[in-house]
Amino acid sequence: MFFFSPILFFVICFFSGRTQSQYFVKVTDPNNPVVSEPLTGSYIGTSWVDVDGDERLDLFICRKDIFKNLGNGNFIKLENSIPLQGTVIGNSWADYDNDGDIDVFIISTVQANPTSHLYRNEGNGMFTKILSGMIGDSVNNTGWGCTWGDINNDSYADLFLAAASGFGGVNHPNRLFYNNGDGTFIRIDSTSITDSIDAFTIPIFSDYDLDGDIDLFIGTGPANNIGGRDYLFRNFLKELNTSYYFQRIDTGIIGTDIVDGQNWNWIDYDNDGDLDAFLTNYSQNILNRLYRCEGLRYYVRMTEAQVGTIVSDPGLYLANTWGDFDNDGDLDCFLTRDAVQQSRYYSNNGNGTFTRIDTMAITTGPGTTYGATIGDYNNDGNLDLFVAGTTNSKGLYRNETQNGNKWVNIRCVGSGPGNSFSNKSALGTIVKAKATISNNAVWQIREINAQNSFNSMNSLNVHFGFGNASIVDSLIIIWPRGLVQIFTNVELNKFYKAVEGQGLTEIIIGILQISSDVPESFFLYQNYPNPFNPVTKIKFSIQERGAVRLVIFDILGKEVSSLIDQPLQQGTYETEFDASNLASGIYFYTLQSANFTLTKKMILIK
Repeated sequence: MFFFSPILFFVICFFSGRTQSQYFVKVTDPNNPVVSEPLTGSYIGTSWVDVDGDERLDLFICRKDIFKNLGNGNFIKLENSIPLQGTVIGNSWADYDNDGDIDVFIISTVQANPTSHLYRNEGNGMFTKILSGMIGDSVNNTGWGCTWGDINNDSYADLFLAAASGFGGVNHPNRLFYNNGDGTFIRIDSTSITDSIDAFTIPIFSDYDLDGDIDLFIGTGPANNIGGRDYLFRNFLKELNTSYYFQRIDTGIIGTDIVDGQNWNWIDYDNDGDLDAFLTNYSQNILNRLYRCEGLRYYVRMTEAQVGTIVSDPGLYLANTWGDFDNDGDLDCFLTRDAVQQSRYYSNNGNGTFTRIDTMAITTGPGTTYGATIGDYNNDGNLDLFVAGTTNSKGLYRNETQNGNKWVNIRCVGSGPGNSFSNKSALGTIVKAKATISNNAVWQIREINAQNSFNSMNSLNVHFGFGNASIVDSLIIIWPRGLVQIFTNVELNKFYKAVEGQGLTEIIIGILQISSDVPESFFLYQNYPNPFNPVTKIKFSIQERGAVRLVIFDILGKEVSSLIDQPLQQGTYETEFDASNLASGIYFYTLQSANFTLTKKMILIK
């Protein structure tokens, strides 16, 4: 079992008449493979993604592998799960074949030994490299960044590759792969998003104008302190009512500003109901941009006097990632920087301004960080961070904020092709939530997309913080194909699954409720299989609602894993125990409630 060192870095900041705090712990236990794995190469990305559907976020790091989340903070590296990656830098995840598990495209700039490939999830912890068709042509699919998105709302995720001309020998235009819906793709070259050659970096699909189709934004930073216009494209799918059509945005501040752009993000930082834009610039002279939306497709560039130093701190910036790290009801921002410059963290003050915090673990470590990914990997309601960099600068940062603020975490699932349903990964879905926080009615908005960091993506789960709210008054889910679902009086501090066209159901992490019928007795079944290697299932029944613990002990009585420690309703349940990190031997599992304790023996043979 991996034990995390309780090293706590914290800061308390006072501003705007209220107190906020963020606490992050850098995980340092060398027995944790996420900690001990050396990283090589520059500009690599990373992502939190649930590869096996067990409601626990696994970690992928480019050039490395998948680190499977075993629960309780434990990970194991799945050796060669995604084989022969080579010198890749970017990744993007989506269930492209709508079969219920998530797949990945990984991209490289190296033309001499190209390794840009699509990997299909086989559902057993292993992935198959797709070598057939145009999607398998790694020589002509080189590039810097990649992203999935359903450009025509046909329920299948399409793929866009940003080709960074002049980097690694790349000398071709961007690539757009249209998903045929049968597991194959066709390359579309006759679009405005694939007819130019430039220093394209990170692409992101986002419905920036909230009109029901996804638009495309490509950072195009030449990294030369001179800059130019980024390539931003509006999708006219809804307007034409026929098919997708991208037109470059040539007017307004976002279309004409001279930048050295790397990573765009569209977020509602001021909770006014529309999407604002943030752009990192790789330049000491060209500063980061925050564009506030003040009307339909009308933006104003924010100044330091208006929002703080988030737009005036110079540096060689790469990733910008956004999440409500303190669960107070507004989005905070974490930025990575190159050339031994330390990362930056900006706390949202809730009044349209930000305060930079330099004294936390995520900003005091060694500099040079690349991709970053946000997700609640330990399922405690707080958003955590993994930051890719060098072996010394990378880090897994566990969010230990304890301010009593409430939250909700939602996994949205599209119902797939047919009957006007959306893609399984729910890419392009808009989620809005209203709650009363500190006596104020606050609306928040989130969008699900597959590239929202530097060569990286955050967890696809939707996370909201709600401060001192007592209930979510309204939760609105707007699916890409147009279905709108409204839920009211949603309970806080819970994980939910929202399936398109169906209801909102609570997720009990790592536990499957087989039956809600009241059993005749409190009972613990024999695990199966037994003996096992390395995974077994444990079934149990409880007669009445109450706190339940299911704990694993070794033969010396030492606790090696806590599978369940939470209240459960009456019924019959099943959970899975993965002993990949344990040695062969005899173990015991104990089920405890207020009135009963039952223990059984199991045998692990490797």
